[in-house]
Amino acid sequence: MSRAEPYDKPLAGFAPTSRPVRRIATPLFLTFLAAAYAAWLAIAVVPTNVDVSWLLVVCERLLNGERLNTDMLETNPPFSIWLYMPFVLLERLTGIAAEFWLALGVVCLGLASLVVCARILTRADPIYRQAGGFWVLAAVAFMVLCFLPDQFGQREQFALIGILPWLALQCARQRQPDFVAGSLAERIVAGLGAGVMVMVKPPHFALAFVVPSLCLAWQRRSPRPILVTENLIGAAMAVFYVASIAIFDRGYLTQVLPLVREVYLPLRAPLLDNLENWPKIVLLLSAAIVVGTGAPRHVHWDTRIALASALGLVPAFLLMGKGWPNHALPMVAITAIAFGLQLLRFGDFPKKGMVRKAALMFGCVLLLQATTRAQYDALTRDSGPIERSVGAIRDSFEHPTIVSIASQMQAAYPLTRLVGGRFVSRNPGAWMVSSAQKLVDRTDDPEQKLRLETIRDQAIGDFAAEIAAKQPDIVLAGPAGNPSWDALMHGDKRIMAALRNYRVLHAEPAITVYRRIQR
Repeated sequence: MSRAEPYDKPLAGFAPTSRPVRRIATPLFLTFLAAAYAAWLAIAVVPTNVDVSWLLVVCERLLNGERLNTDMLETNPPFSIWLYMPFVLLERLTGIAAEFWLALGVVCLGLASLVVCARILTRADPIYRQAGGFWVLAAVAFMVLCFLPDQFGQREQFALIGILPWLALQCARQRQPDFVAGSLAERIVAGLGAGVMVMVKPPHFALAFVVPSLCLAWQRRSPRPILVTENLIGAAMAVFYVASIAIFDRGYLTQVLPLVREVYLPLRAPLLDNLENWPKIVLLLSAAIVVGTGAPRHVHWDTRIALASALGLVPAFLLMGKGWPNHALPMVAITAIAFGLQLLRFGDFPKKGMVRKAALMFGCVLLLQATTRAQYDALTRDSGPIERSVGAIRDSFEHPTIVSIASQMQAAYPLTRLVGGRFVSRNPGAWMVSSAQKLVDRTDDPEQKLRLETIRDQAIGDFAAEIAAKQPDIVLAGPAGNPSWDALMHGDKRIMAALRNYRVLHAEPAITVYRRIQR
């Protein structure tokens, strides 16, 4: 490629040609194999994620007539629940577990999103009609559906699926002098996907759209890249969503949000620890792309758009401050996609300089290492504790009522779903007690310490009163072997009194199962 050749145009030598079917058969087969592998992992190998199971439980309770933020509290805004309601409705209609419908839904939505992207990009640039483009498609399918098996079905995976058509459409628009590309249907789909992503994590995930849109507007010296159809649709959805919460969901604003502000949001991992976590992969892979192309100006615009989106998610990840893999999934996957898009244009490998080849190989090794480790962790994870706990509960109760006073959102909800139980607690667990105590230990402000201790002690009292009033068949606690937590929660006189009719049924390091004594 000559230096004079624009980097946002199709490569010379890649004119549309008729390729044998066998050249694209293998990557297409691998694309569907990735989808099948993802479904197999979700249904047969990896237990449903704790967060996902909790949201399925919330949907069940809503369908049973309970009221959100009255009979049960959910720290996330309500879209997180709406996202999973179709799968629970299908469970009610068919008798087939919602987890099956969720796995099928994620795979189908992921493939549909990739089809929309392929339609947009193959019209925009002949390179995507070459065999290499289909190999990139297979790699993207794997990253979207299988990269983190233990996070399958998370809201962030839906967000990742949603943003892909938007990214593809911006790549196609960038090639046009008037910035017009895509059919009306494709623009609407891209806008709906953008709206879904923002509503999953408002306002943090909006940065995934703001940063690339601003980059395109700066490059064009025009606001037009900001005011495109898909951006307006996504923004309208987000505004309507926030307004609907403010008007119709007063319970979230008056009960949940104050608690979240006090004991959830302030509990962040140190900034440097978070940077050394998942953002390190994003930044190193971004550096590999730039070095591999020889200079930032040589990075193709398709890659730039994807990278801008991923880098916009880095401050979002740091602002959330939890360091959890589900929060990292979109930014890591989009960075990997950007690497694949640039790799497609790398050209004749042997003729490149040593530094550029080393950068390319480093990026490949980095991705391979992260992906292999994630697969290994998922496939070798010990599911024995939850299986033994399920067996112990099933031997004692047919459809037990369950409450969790664990310090974290541990296995309570996958376990509830597996035993066919009913989770009856107002709270998903005693996370607010644990978080408040951690913040008490960190602060030197007497006023803040008193406020946090009040929240902590009131929450413990609420759990004790709930157990005494509802008399659930099963009370889940944990983790075991934590003296400070045992003294705080289980040493509280109110909890001790509430559990006087309960005995340990089964114990694991992370799960202690108490059963009610029949009287």
